[in-house]
Amino acid sequence: MIKRYLALLLLTMPFCLLAQDKVAITGKVTAAKNNETLIGVTVKEKGTKNGTATNIEGQYKLNVGKNSVVVFSYTGYISKEVTVNENRTINVVLQEDTKALDEVVVIGYGVVKKSDLTSSISTVKGEDLKTTTAGNAMFSLQGKANGVQITGAGGPGATPRVIIRGVTTINGTDPLYVVDGTPVGSNINFLNQNDIESIEVLKDASASAIYGTRASNGVIMVTTKKGISGKTRFQFSSSVGLQTIKKPDLADAPVYEKVFKERYTNDNSVPMWNTPSGSTISTDWWDQTVNDFGHTQTYNLGFQGGTDKIIYSGSLGYFDQSSQFDVGQWKRITGRFNTEYTFNKAIKAGLNFAPKYETWNDTPDLFSSVMRIDPTTPVFRPQEDWVTNPLNNYARSYNNQVWNPVASLARENRSSNEYGLMMIPFISVEPIKGLVARTQYSVNARFRMNDVFSPLFYIDNLEKNDLASIQRNSNHWVDWNWTNTLNYNKTFAEKHNINAMAGFTMDKFATYSLSGSRDGVPSNHPDLQYVNAGTINPQASGTDLYDSLISYLGRIMYNYDNRYYLTGSYRVDGSSKFPKGNKYAKFPAVSLAWRASEETFLKEQDIFSDLKIRAGWGRVGNQNIDPSAFLNLIDDADYVFGADGGRYIGTAISQVGNTQLQWETVEDYNLGIDASLLRSRLNITADVFTKKSEGMLMKRQNLSILGYPMWAGEMWTNIGRMKASGWEFSVRWKDRAGDFDYEAGLNLSHVKNTAIGLVDNTPLLRGGFFNDYIIKNEEGGEISRFYGYVADGIFQNATEINSHTSEHGDILQPNAQPGDIRFKDLNHDGALNEKDKTYIGNAFPDLTAGFNLRLSYKNLDLVSNFYGTFGNDIYNSAMGGFYAGTEGQNVFADAYDKAWRGEGTSNFYPRLSVNDKNLNFRRVSSFFVEDGSYLRCNLLQLGYTLPKKITKGLGVRVSASGQNLFTITGYSGMDPERAGLGGVLESGIDNLGYPNPRTFLLGVNVNF
Repeated sequence: MIKRYLALLLLTMPFCLLAQDKVAITGKVTAAKNNETLIGVTVKEKGTKNGTATNIEGQYKLNVGKNSVVVFSYTGYISKEVTVNENRTINVVLQEDTKALDEVVVIGYGVVKKSDLTSSISTVKGEDLKTTTAGNAMFSLQGKANGVQITGAGGPGATPRVIIRGVTTINGTDPLYVVDGTPVGSNINFLNQNDIESIEVLKDASASAIYGTRASNGVIMVTTKKGISGKTRFQFSSSVGLQTIKKPDLADAPVYEKVFKERYTNDNSVPMWNTPSGSTISTDWWDQTVNDFGHTQTYNLGFQGGTDKIIYSGSLGYFDQSSQFDVGQWKRITGRFNTEYTFNKAIKAGLNFAPKYETWNDTPDLFSSVMRIDPTTPVFRPQEDWVTNPLNNYARSYNNQVWNPVASLARENRSSNEYGLMMIPFISVEPIKGLVARTQYSVNARFRMNDVFSPLFYIDNLEKNDLASIQRNSNHWVDWNWTNTLNYNKTFAEKHNINAMAGFTMDKFATYSLSGSRDGVPSNHPDLQYVNAGTINPQASGTDLYDSLISYLGRIMYNYDNRYYLTGSYRVDGSSKFPKGNKYAKFPAVSLAWRASEETFLKEQDIFSDLKIRAGWGRVGNQNIDPSAFLNLIDDADYVFGADGGRYIGTAISQVGNTQLQWETVEDYNLGIDASLLRSRLNITADVFTKKSEGMLMKRQNLSILGYPMWAGEMWTNIGRMKASGWEFSVRWKDRAGDFDYEAGLNLSHVKNTAIGLVDNTPLLRGGFFNDYIIKNEEGGEISRFYGYVADGIFQNATEINSHTSEHGDILQPNAQPGDIRFKDLNHDGALNEKDKTYIGNAFPDLTAGFNLRLSYKNLDLVSNFYGTFGNDIYNSAMGGFYAGTEGQNVFADAYDKAWRGEGTSNFYPRLSVNDKNLNFRRVSSFFVEDGSYLRCNLLQLGYTLPKKITKGLGVRVSASGQNLFTITGYSGMDPERAGLGGVLESGIDNLGYPNPRTFLLGVNVNF
């Protein structure tokens, strides 16, 4: 018995000793700012799961180890650690965390604390971009920067359309991209998004005017990663994925035949059916041309490190994306090495070095052919008819004029290679504290070679190429920039803060192109696909284009006691694109801000962590025209001369020079508010803005009004005006509860684009459609609006046709039959003509929205991104053919069932007709207009960080992602986003371009 008690005592002794090591601590947690008690503060024993939270009075009680460390953490405050020792009552005062407000934001030719901003600038960190796998970083920015509308297509290497705060010019919408302080033009496809530290979007002119001439569409500033002192750290990331496009539901051969024949029957005609009698062919052209999946893969290796003297950062990246056709692929290899050496306290120097290589095979534009060719046609002609040239063995469409898409893919032979190098050496000197002089010189060079081989083939007299030809195009771009700045940052009398900058820049842009071609290549053999293999028609052409820019700039940022802010900037640009006397233009800007939260009467409140009201004005410019725009130009031209009417080769004026040509300018007004509430957990930003362009650069076509002959070509002139006005609103909530962190953000924006003045008050007509136009841009109206007739249902019987008359009893649609579309006589003049056209849709959205969500619990995290546009319309120009079988094309699988076939069967889809005398499908009308609103899940990513005890100290995260997972829309086409593309004056016409694919990815990130 004694032994049993001794054994029991020995077993329980460790627990007794352990219990004796535990002590109970209590206390209260308050805020340093106002001594208010803090509710819900996490109080946790460091290194354990043992913890609690403060109650409504800010008090807590916790049993902890006698010599343990207790961590007090609370959103919006700096965490604090306290060692227990002999303490049993531990009262803690937490300091407010102002890190978010002290965060540095990159602006033109400098940096500034976020709390000191007086302009409208959106910032997106590189970590938020990396969650999306894309070849162009702008795709990753979609939905994350308020006021930035990003619209993309899905083909390999596609470049999205980026519009910042609407459209104020017809000369393109691309913003100016600035990488590490160097303007690089309007495309950053060369940039590996894993190299990006942050992106700043300068949205209003008070921020962007410092870039003057090229800032009318906004500025996107990209800062790449820099080195950090300490041991070299490596990061490896990789993702592999599959991409797929939703297959449209097209008719098979039996359904197509029923539609084809009924079109003739309804018009009392005999079907011209060319399919062989008894044929059982039903070709699925989509399956024949479009693979189930395309692929994408990316690999990146980066490193950062340094000492107190030198810091460095480098990377090597590979990106590969294929189309879902057998041809069409884009591959890119990027490298980057950024380094900075500190000679002493006053002098620093560095170099950013970034080479890249791209290669691609052009993705053919074949979706229209794939969907329209009739399914009764086989891929190949009968094998007994085959010949030696395999390209001749494809079948010709039996019942329409669409070229065989499988044959088109077999003939596709276009490839390009491009080498590039961007290099930025710099040196900065700080002779006295606060005064920094910096000079940097950048070179951005690209060299592209493009080969196009058009093979010899003969399918029939309409689908053939009698002469094989080869063409090689060589294009070189070499841009250099020299930037010199002097920055001075000083605080006087503790309350007067000045940040001043003066600078001088020079830019030169050179473009070299050379093209050579020959016809008559003897065969299609791969070894003969070079220019010298051609035997006839040698052609050569080339151009050298140069333009330059010289600029003087300055900016002063002043604030008093971190409450009252004033920023003014001024830039003078001189451009070689304008004639003598008009080469220089001035671009001033000014902005004000009041940081109300720093006022004494708001110091003691605990609702607003920060509150600031901003107002700004500025003028920016646009010179997006050819370097020769102001010159007289002549070109080769044929003319008829003599009694015999002979045709002779001569020259004619192609462009009339304009010695009065000036800069296009945009004035921008902005009013905004930034609010941070509830210990910085809730952040709200709102802006209203108006932008107006003056002297918009446009081409005057009708020069006879100026006394020139009608054949005199065109003239660039400052004659247009446009306006974009709207608002933006964004809200973000960020908090944590124990091990659970969450962040959600919503951004909304609205903009209206209006043409105020055009050349000779003449509307700009765009979008050809059966000898008509879809879009009419006219003075006083919004741009890219569809203009046509209003469809008013379907005539159900002859009585309805006969009652659709003028006031004099004349039938308005005498060619109509029951089942045809009824069109409205809007002006009630008794005739259906051009005067009855009206605006029937608008391509630009009323509202653009983005929603972002980030959740994490311990080692598990979830990231999602949604993006959508609302209130925009799409002109589905292809829809009519797919429900009518126009010109014998294939139709949708439900086209036969939906067609009108007697009273009450349909009041939207008309009858099938081969002649279409009522112009149901050949008249621009609201029948083709659909609501293009959509909400798309751009990203859903689930990640898990492996415990370091498993990975032996490595930081390893694995993830599974879906991009473009689903789209909520009422649009019937393949992709409402892709359909919304087009020039600013002809957006929103769906012509069956390459849609955005759904992508599934597996990824891994390793830090070591």
